[in-house]
Amino acid sequence: MSQFKVLITTSGTGSRLGDLTKNKNKALIEINGRPTIAYVLDSYSPNIPLVITLGYLGNQVREFMLHEFPNRQFEFVTVDPYEGPGSSLGYSISCAREKLQCPFIFHACDTILIEPIPAPDKNWLGGYIPPEFEWASSSVHYRTHQVKNNKVVKVNDKGAKDFNSVHIGLSGIHDYEIFWRALDVILKSPKSDSDVFVIEKMLSWGVEFAWVPYKTWLDTGNLEALEKTSSFLKNQSS
Repeated sequence: MSQFKVLITTSGTGSRLGDLTKNKNKALIEINGRPTIAYVLDSYSPNIPLVITLGYLGNQVREFMLHEFPNRQFEFVTVDPYEGPGSSLGYSISCAREKLQCPFIFHACDTILIEPIPAPDKNWLGGYIPPEFEWASSSVHYRTHQVKNNKVVKVNDKGAKDFNSVHIGLSGIHDYEIFWRALDVILKSPKSDSDVFVIEKMLSWGVEFAWVPYKTWLDTGNLEALEKTSSFLKNQSS
Protein backbone atom coordinates (compact mmCIF):
# COMPACT_ATOMS: atom_id res chain seq x y z
CA MET A 1 0.00 0.00 0.00
CA SER A 2 1.02 3.65 -0.17
CA GLN A 3 2.90 5.30 2.68
CA PHE A 4 1.29 5.27 6.10
CA LYS A 5 2.21 6.78 9.44
CA VAL A 6 2.16 5.67 13.07
CA LEU A 7 0.58 7.79 15.81
CA ILE A 8 2.05 7.35 19.30
CA THR A 9 0.45 9.37 22.09
CA THR A 10 2.79 10.36 24.94
CA SER A 11 0.93 13.46 26.10
CA GLY A 12 -0.78 12.03 29.21
CA THR A 13 0.53 12.21 32.78
CA GLY A 14 0.76 8.45 33.38
CA SER A 15 -0.97 8.79 36.76
CA ARG A 16 -1.52 5.02 37.08
CA LEU A 17 2.24 4.60 37.42
CA GLY A 18 2.33 6.63 40.63
CA ASP A 19 5.65 8.15 41.67
CA LEU A 20 7.44 6.70 38.63
CA THR A 21 6.00 9.49 36.49
CA LYS A 22 6.45 12.28 39.01
CA ASN A 23 9.48 13.61 37.13
CA LYS A 24 9.47 11.48 33.99
CA ASN A 25 7.13 11.00 31.05
CA LYS A 26 5.46 7.58 31.04
CA ALA A 27 6.93 6.73 27.63
CA LEU A 28 10.42 7.04 29.10
CA ILE A 29 9.95 4.74 32.10
CA GLU A 30 12.74 2.19 31.76
CA ILE A 31 12.25 -1.54 31.46
CA ASN A 32 15.50 -3.42 31.94
CA GLY A 33 17.50 -0.32 30.98
CA ARG A 34 15.45 0.73 27.94
CA PRO A 35 12.65 3.31 27.84
CA THR A 36 9.21 1.90 27.05
CA ILE A 37 8.92 3.82 23.80
CA ALA A 38 12.12 2.24 22.48
CA TYR A 39 10.38 -1.14 22.60
CA VAL A 40 7.40 0.36 20.76
CA LEU A 41 9.65 1.61 17.97
CA ASP A 42 11.12 -1.89 17.58
CA SER A 43 7.84 -2.85 15.86
CA TYR A 44 8.27 -0.41 12.97
CA SER A 45 10.64 -0.04 10.06
CA PRO A 46 12.87 3.07 10.26
CA ASN A 47 11.34 4.47 7.07
CA ILE A 48 7.83 4.79 8.55
CA PRO A 49 7.02 8.35 9.74
CA LEU A 50 6.12 8.57 13.43
CA VAL A 51 3.70 11.20 14.71
CA ILE A 52 4.29 11.79 18.43
CA THR A 53 1.95 13.81 20.66
CA LEU A 54 3.74 15.79 23.37
CA GLY A 55 2.22 17.13 26.57
CA TYR A 56 3.32 16.21 30.08
CA LEU A 57 7.12 16.63 30.23
CA GLY A 58 7.03 16.64 26.45
CA ASN A 59 10.51 18.07 26.01
CA GLN A 60 11.89 14.92 27.64
CA VAL A 61 10.28 12.81 24.95
CA ARG A 62 11.33 15.08 22.07
CA GLU A 63 14.96 15.25 23.21
CA PHE A 64 15.18 11.50 23.79
CA MET A 65 13.73 10.62 20.41
CA LEU A 66 15.90 13.02 18.44
CA HIS A 67 19.05 11.98 20.30
CA GLU A 68 18.55 8.22 20.35
CA PHE A 69 16.91 7.79 16.94
CA PRO A 70 18.54 10.39 14.66
CA ASN A 71 17.64 8.46 11.51
CA ARG A 72 13.92 8.20 12.29
CA GLN A 73 11.36 10.57 10.79
CA PHE A 74 9.46 12.24 13.64
CA GLU A 75 6.56 14.68 13.45
CA PHE A 76 5.88 16.17 16.89
CA VAL A 77 2.50 17.57 17.91
CA THR A 78 2.01 19.71 21.02
CA VAL A 79 -1.16 18.96 23.02
CA ASP A 80 -2.58 21.74 25.21
CA PRO A 81 -4.29 21.13 27.53
CA TYR A 82 -2.94 17.65 28.25
CA GLU A 83 -4.62 17.39 31.67
CA GLY A 84 -7.62 18.89 33.40
CA PRO A 85 -10.75 20.34 31.74
CA GLY A 86 -10.79 19.88 27.99
CA SER A 87 -8.13 17.19 27.96
CA SER A 88 -8.72 13.60 26.83
CA LEU A 89 -7.14 10.96 24.66
CA GLY A 90 -9.61 11.90 21.95
CA TYR A 91 -8.49 15.52 22.13
CA SER A 92 -4.82 14.49 22.00
CA ILE A 93 -5.46 12.42 18.89
CA SER A 94 -7.37 15.31 17.29
CA CYS A 95 -4.32 17.56 17.66
CA ALA A 96 -2.50 15.29 15.20
CA ARG A 97 -5.21 15.49 12.53
CA GLU A 98 -3.27 17.66 10.06
CA LYS A 99 -0.34 15.25 10.07
CA LEU A 100 -2.53 12.18 9.65
CA GLN A 101 -4.33 12.78 6.36
CA CYS A 102 -3.42 9.27 5.27
CA PRO A 103 -3.87 5.72 6.56
CA PHE A 104 -2.24 5.33 9.98
CA ILE A 105 -1.70 3.05 12.93
CA PHE A 106 -2.66 4.22 16.41
CA HIS A 107 -0.26 2.70 18.94
CA ALA A 108 -0.65 3.58 22.62
CA CYS A 109 2.75 4.25 24.17
CA ASP A 110 2.07 1.77 26.99
CA THR A 111 1.61 -1.19 24.63
CA ILE A 112 4.58 -3.37 23.65
CA LEU A 113 4.21 -6.18 21.13
CA ILE A 114 6.65 -8.82 19.94
CA GLU A 115 4.46 -10.20 17.13
CA PRO A 116 4.27 -8.41 13.75
CA ILE A 117 1.97 -5.42 13.26
CA PRO A 118 0.24 -5.25 9.86
CA ALA A 119 0.06 -2.16 7.68
CA PRO A 120 -3.28 -0.30 7.66
CA ASP A 121 -4.25 -1.56 4.21
CA LYS A 122 -7.68 -2.08 5.79
CA ASN A 123 -9.24 -1.11 9.11
CA TRP A 124 -8.27 -3.49 11.91
CA LEU A 125 -8.13 -3.77 15.69
CA GLY A 126 -5.42 -5.54 17.64
CA GLY A 127 -6.74 -7.79 20.41
CA TYR A 128 -5.00 -9.82 23.10
CA ILE A 129 -6.20 -13.35 23.75
CA PRO A 130 -5.41 -13.94 27.43
CA PRO A 131 -4.60 -17.38 28.82
CA GLU A 132 -7.42 -19.12 30.66
CA PHE A 133 -6.23 -18.08 34.11
CA GLU A 134 -6.31 -14.39 33.08
CA TRP A 135 -9.65 -14.49 31.32
CA ALA A 136 -11.94 -13.29 34.13
CA SER A 137 -9.58 -10.61 35.48
CA SER A 138 -8.87 -9.21 32.00
CA SER A 139 -12.43 -8.04 31.47
CA VAL A 140 -12.46 -6.35 34.87
CA HIS A 141 -9.52 -4.11 34.00
CA TYR A 142 -9.84 -3.67 30.24
CA ARG A 143 -12.37 -3.11 27.46
CA THR A 144 -12.87 -6.14 25.25
CA HIS A 145 -13.91 -7.18 21.75
CA GLN A 146 -16.65 -9.37 20.40
CA VAL A 147 -15.59 -11.00 17.15
CA LYS A 148 -17.55 -12.70 14.38
CA ASN A 149 -16.04 -14.08 11.17
CA ASN A 150 -12.68 -12.51 12.07
CA LYS A 151 -14.20 -9.04 12.33
CA VAL A 152 -14.71 -6.98 15.46
CA VAL A 153 -18.43 -6.39 15.78
CA LYS A 154 -18.52 -4.74 19.19
CA VAL A 155 -16.21 -3.15 21.76
CA ASN A 156 -17.43 -3.95 25.28
CA ASP A 157 -17.14 -1.83 28.38
CA LYS A 158 -15.08 -3.20 31.25
CA GLY A 159 -16.66 -6.13 33.06
CA ALA A 160 -18.13 -7.89 30.02
CA LYS A 161 -18.16 -11.68 30.30
CA ASP A 162 -18.74 -12.46 26.63
CA PHE A 163 -15.64 -11.48 24.66
CA ASN A 164 -12.97 -12.82 22.34
CA SER A 165 -10.03 -10.51 23.01
CA VAL A 166 -8.85 -7.57 25.08
CA HIS A 167 -8.55 -4.09 23.60
CA ILE A 168 -4.86 -3.13 23.66
CA GLY A 169 -4.74 0.37 22.19
CA LEU A 170 -3.56 -0.73 18.76
CA SER A 171 -5.57 -0.08 15.62
CA GLY A 172 -5.07 0.25 11.90
CA ILE A 173 -7.04 3.10 10.39
CA HIS A 174 -7.40 2.82 6.62
CA ASP A 175 -10.55 4.95 6.34
CA TYR A 176 -8.94 7.94 8.00
CA GLU A 177 -11.45 10.50 6.69
CA ILE A 178 -14.28 8.58 8.36
CA PHE A 179 -12.17 8.30 11.51
CA TRP A 180 -11.82 12.07 11.76
CA ARG A 181 -15.54 12.57 11.18
CA ALA A 182 -16.30 10.07 13.94
CA LEU A 183 -13.83 11.76 16.28
CA ASP A 184 -15.53 15.12 15.68
CA VAL A 185 -18.78 13.58 16.89
CA ILE A 186 -17.12 12.00 19.92
CA LEU A 187 -15.41 15.24 20.96
CA LYS A 188 -18.83 16.86 21.29
CA SER A 189 -19.91 14.17 23.77
CA PRO A 190 -18.65 13.32 27.28
CA LYS A 191 -17.01 10.17 25.88
CA SER A 192 -13.68 11.32 24.53
CA ASP A 193 -11.25 9.71 26.96
CA SER A 194 -10.58 6.64 24.80
CA ASP A 195 -9.92 5.63 21.22
CA VAL A 196 -12.61 3.00 21.80
CA PHE A 197 -15.45 5.49 21.41
CA VAL A 198 -14.27 6.51 17.94
CA ILE A 199 -14.11 2.86 16.91
CA GLU A 200 -17.60 2.28 18.31
CA LYS A 201 -18.97 5.20 16.30
CA MET A 202 -17.36 3.90 13.10
CA LEU A 203 -18.79 0.43 13.75
CA SER A 204 -22.24 1.98 14.22
CA TRP A 205 -21.86 3.57 10.78
CA GLY A 206 -21.20 0.18 9.22
CA VAL A 207 -17.42 0.52 8.91
CA GLU A 208 -15.72 -2.88 9.16
CA PHE A 209 -12.70 -3.67 11.34
CA ALA A 210 -10.74 -6.86 10.85
CA TRP A 211 -9.57 -8.67 13.98
CA VAL A 212 -5.81 -9.01 14.50
CA PRO A 213 -5.29 -11.33 17.51
CA TYR A 214 -2.12 -11.36 19.60
CA LYS A 215 -0.96 -14.11 21.94
CA THR A 216 1.42 -11.79 23.79
CA TRP A 217 0.62 -8.28 25.02
CA LEU A 218 3.08 -6.42 27.21
CA ASP A 219 1.19 -3.69 29.03
CA THR A 220 3.11 -0.93 30.83
CA GLY A 221 0.19 1.29 31.81
CA ASN A 222 0.02 0.37 35.51
CA LEU A 223 2.48 -0.81 38.13
CA GLU A 224 1.41 -4.47 38.20
CA ALA A 225 1.47 -4.76 34.40
CA LEU A 226 4.82 -2.97 34.23
CA GLU A 227 6.37 -5.50 36.61
CA LYS A 228 5.04 -8.43 34.57
CA THR A 229 6.33 -6.89 31.35
CA SER A 230 9.76 -6.32 32.88
CA SER A 231 9.98 -9.97 33.98
CA PHE A 232 8.86 -11.23 30.57
CA LEU A 233 11.41 -9.16 28.65
CA LYS A 234 14.19 -10.01 31.07
CA ASN A 235 13.51 -13.73 30.59
CA GLN A 236 13.43 -13.28 26.83
CA SER A 237 16.84 -11.65 26.73
CA SER A 238 18.53 -14.13 29.08
